[in-house]
Amino acid sequence: MPDYPPYTYQENGGNKGIGYEAVASIMADLQLPFSVQLVPHFGRAIADLQQGSVDGFFLATESAERNKSAEFSEPVLMIQWSWVWLKQRTDLQPGSNSFKQKAVVSAQTNSNIYQWLKEQNYKVTAGTTDIRGLLNLLQFKRVEAILLPELTVKTLMAEQEIDTALFNFQQEVNLPFAIYINKVYLQKHPEFMQQLNAAIRRYQEKISNATTD
Repeated sequence: MPDYPPYTYQENGGNKGIGYEAVASIMADLQLPFSVQLVPHFGRAIADLQQGSVDGFFLATESAERNKSAEFSEPVLMIQWSWVWLKQRTDLQPGSNSFKQKAVVSAQTNSNIYQWLKEQNYKVTAGTTDIRGLLNLLQFKRVEAILLPELTVKTLMAEQEIDTALFNFQQEVNLPFAIYINKVYLQKHPEFMQQLNAAIRRYQEKISNATTD
């Protein structure tokens, strides 16, 4: 799992996060022991999967490139990608044609968000593999806006004692956040994906019932 608070991260050597807790609950339902290795970013998680050193990674959004090596599960959570920019930049309007054509933007290198920005023809400049470095790019005005999950940005700001009131946030897209399982593993365990998705549905039902009770 990537270092991606508040979804997946480590604290005092222990695995933490709303994404980790969800996956741990799903695997407990399957009565399947699993071990987790924290990696610094999504690029490393994908490389490890392609090299066959892991059977899967979580949580992630879907891409054609990732689908070549792994199968995407049903959604565990939904994740919101949001634009973040300095409030003093009143001229910036994410969603407008001028923003897309002129604003210098970035995201975490090796992430789906970074690839999406390039595919959508934004003016993308080099990001950082370290997710925390993106805030530095923004604060020191190396970029005009960054695209990240809003929960992640606000978690990192709290971690670094940065005042969220200095920034604007605007949601761009809402996407499924799920588990990727290595296709090599699925060749050996062809029934696993069906079992995993059934456990995810039971988890969603449990969460829904807890919310409505």
